[in-house]
Amino acid sequence: MKCSSCQTENPGSRKFCRECGEKLLLVCPKCKTENLLGDKFCGDCGQPFQPPCIPVFEEFSVDEKILKIQKYLPEGLTKKILSQKNEIEGEKRHVTVLFCDMVGFTHICEELEPERVYTLMEQVYEILIHSVNTYEGTVNEMTGDGIMALFGAPIALEDGPQRAIRAALAIQKEITRFSEPISKELEGAPIRMRIGIHSGPVVVGTLGNDLRVDFKAVGDTVNLASRMQTLAEPGTIYVTEHTFKLTEGLFRFEALGKKQIKGKTGLLPVYQVIAPSTRRTRFDVSAEQGLTPFIGRSRELGLLLDTLDRAKAASYHAFSIIGEAGIGKSRLLYEFRKAVGNADITFLECRCLSYGKSVAYHPIVDLLRGSFDIRNDDSDEQIRQKVENALEVLEADIAATIPYLLEL
Repeated sequence: MKCSSCQTENPGSRKFCRECGEKLLLVCPKCKTENLLGDKFCGDCGQPFQPPCIPVFEEFSVDEKILKIQKYLPEGLTKKILSQKNEIEGEKRHVTVLFCDMVGFTHICEELEPERVYTLMEQVYEILIHSVNTYEGTVNEMTGDGIMALFGAPIALEDGPQRAIRAALAIQKEITRFSEPISKELEGAPIRMRIGIHSGPVVVGTLGNDLRVDFKAVGDTVNLASRMQTLAEPGTIYVTEHTFKLTEGLFRFEALGKKQIKGKTGLLPVYQVIAPSTRRTRFDVSAEQGLTPFIGRSRELGLLLDTLDRAKAASYHAFSIIGEAGIGKSRLLYEFRKAVGNADITFLECRCLSYGKSVAYHPIVDLLRGSFDIRNDDSDEQIRQKVENALEVLEADIAATIPYLLEL
């Protein structure tokens, strides 16, 4: 039974919520009167209560569990994670937790036949799980009408907070698209999701064969993410201050002020995710805020400028700039572009982002979007118009070319 206060799922035998201690009450579906657990009839209108449906869980072997999970995971990923099981268990990780909950699930159950509800929820879960897996997160728990997902465990990620927010934005976009054609079936009530995200430390406990992770308590990372989801308005994504600071500049946020969070003594700042920003990397954010003086790379910059002069004379070259993370590769390219900013040069730029590995042709798509000035919030018609305009400038055969570019 779900607690009306904190939305935690509780076993049917409990009288008080295992999470917040609130008394669990049975709400009459007819008159909305609160009744005690175990009542067979409503004390106000006499409405009979149906006995709770107890799900029957079939016991699967290890191989069967792996096969079921692999329906949603990239090929071989499950076995790769389980092969590292001994290394993962007991390790302290910085994890980003995402809670996603469907709004109006009770209304859907009342309006549709049980078979249709099952089909609908299977499609919704497929959207949720696919969006999480696209950014290499893992679904740790499937609730009655939502999921709990992890970014950073069991798969270690250096940019888990960014991936979690991008997955949340993908979920909202896909659910909106999915909901539109069936809104009439639901009497105009669209399917909407509330999403909450928080980042913090945990110690990875037992890793099951179904990839479910049990955590040893370190702070309240999981609980705070759940609180954000409960607080969120339908169709929105709420994040804590810590997640906001880890992704500031990479997304547009709205500060909602300090809110009272259940179980917390003081008020905590809450932020709503609005959209991705045009800056895609930490260096882009730093460049806008102001950079320190460029020192110690004059030789490398000179090589690039000298080779550019030879390239203008049709002597083509390729460079590989290799170094440890943070050594200044992006800064060197930034200074190179700044040094030749007034020259008649066309820069074509794309990135192989860590969360883009599962997207086919991602660098090419990135290059085209940058060249055509396509933004995340552009409509299909705006994208088509920008591509057509660019092809006209290039004097390309629009009819023969545009279908392939639009498909990408």
